[in-house]
Amino acid sequence: FVNELSRRSIKERGVFLSAYDMHPYTKGAGKELGLHSQTLQCIAGEYVTRRKQFKKVRLNWRKSGGVRRSLG
Repeated sequence: FVNELSRRSIKERGVFLSAYDMHPYTKGAGKELGLHSQTLQCIAGEYVTRRKQFKKVRLNWRKSGGVRRSLG
């Protein structure tokens, strides 16, 4: 969800979203996903950090030869 939200923001407005900017978009999603709101905030923060680190608009899924996948 965060990956698509970031890509859409860049495409429509040409702006990279910070973790603070993503908070209103993820508000209330914790109930549907069964996650705590602080967990979603940490995920958004980690996503922004990694996106800046790798200088990419969108992060790809890492494939480790099996079903297990993680954001790279």
